[in-house]
Amino acid sequence: MRQIHICDPQLFGLGGHYLNHDAQLIRELQRRHLPVSLYARRGCQVTCEGLTPTPVFSHDIFQESAADPEVWAMENFHALNPAFLGDLRQIAPERFTADDLVYFPNLLQNQLYAVAQWLDRIPAERRPAVAVMLRFLNHKMLYMQARAHADLIPLYYRYAARVLARVQPRSFLCADTRELAEAYRKITGQPVLELPNPMDVSSQSGPAPSRAAADRPVIVYQGSTSSIRGFHLLPEIIERCVKMPERPRFVVQVQSAEAARAMGLGPVIDQLDRFAGDDLRLVRGALTAADFHGLLAEADIVLLPYGPDFYGHGSSGVFTESASLGKVVVVPAGTMAARQGREYGLGVVAAAKWTAPSLAEAVGDAVRRLPELRDRSAAAAPRFRRENCAEAFWDQLLGAAFPNDRSAPHNSPIGPVVRLSEAPAPACAASAA
Repeated sequence: MRQIHICDPQLFGLGGHYLNHDAQLIRELQRRHLPVSLYARRGCQVTCEGLTPTPVFSHDIFQESAADPEVWAMENFHALNPAFLGDLRQIAPERFTADDLVYFPNLLQNQLYAVAQWLDRIPAERRPAVAVMLRFLNHKMLYMQARAHADLIPLYYRYAARVLARVQPRSFLCADTRELAEAYRKITGQPVLELPNPMDVSSQSGPAPSRAAADRPVIVYQGSTSSIRGFHLLPEIIERCVKMPERPRFVVQVQSAEAARAMGLGPVIDQLDRFAGDDLRLVRGALTAADFHGLLAEADIVLLPYGPDFYGHGSSGVFTESASLGKVVVVPAGTMAARQGREYGLGVVAAAKWTAPSLAEAVGDAVRRLPELRDRSAAAAPRFRRENCAEAFWDQLLGAAFPNDRSAPHNSPIGPVVRLSEAPAPACAASAA
């Protein structure tokens, strides 16, 4: 193995978990003394673990170019893949060898086909191994379901994945939850490598501030400001909880008020502004990694009112970080976080429904059982950290991509590795272009 190339079109600024995620991966590669290159969106405003990203990508992966409400999925696939291919072709093919790995942390069907086309243009003797993380069942998002012919999206994933397998047999489709891995196996008809979400931040987070036993417990909500993360439920949750005998205090990060208002969440922000005071502290804007983890350290309970429609299969960086720190967490039932809470024996309280009354009731339960739940999370955290960290991530991915390379130790059992090219191919695969 010669070099790892991380190509992240979502890496642009402090918002979201893209920077923190990439930093975890790069830090571990540097610890192993493995060379790494980082490619980000044009205009990227951040450095990552001492690396200045190479500006390559022109668009956010969720950007669309469709105009027709009937054939929008087709328009996007046939316009955005060529644009992404154009971005990738800016990278000199001489940078790559067959001993390299190119890792894409975030792609959709509208970029996956371009990866296959790009690899096909690199001479076979220089063609690197490639791994693509599929994090989003975007056709299942409610706003997609409301549009005509959203069922075309899985077909585009399937087609692109099969072309990729033909072009580069050393290709790996990846997912960071069991639910996503199973869904993408069915969609693509290809093997999917389940990897951990490498967001153990126990070495980057400071100790929680000391508080007297009589102090009001602190409930923290942080991260992206969106409805799928239950941001719209916060005012009612807070209003109900501060009337409880324990009177918890809330800290809420409003990462982007402008983006929230554009999504119709302006009234929610206005309500939170009115509540701000003794019961609620608002933290405005995107945070540096240090400030983000400092805010997480303040929490007695981390509130993740995430919608099961998306987070029933999708991973959560905030949840993984919280669990790595041994935090008590409140989530709705039917989410990946609720499932992992059960399996790891964490101090996770699952609300019965994705509603403000049910989530407020779960917060109250967590507050009343706080000492017990803290002990459970603290006891479960060491195993959770071992299995959900960058070391485990690279052990598994490098072990799959370079099984005979001693510099890519494979210490975490993942079962037999099956490359895309080893899956049964459709009769038309040989002629796919």
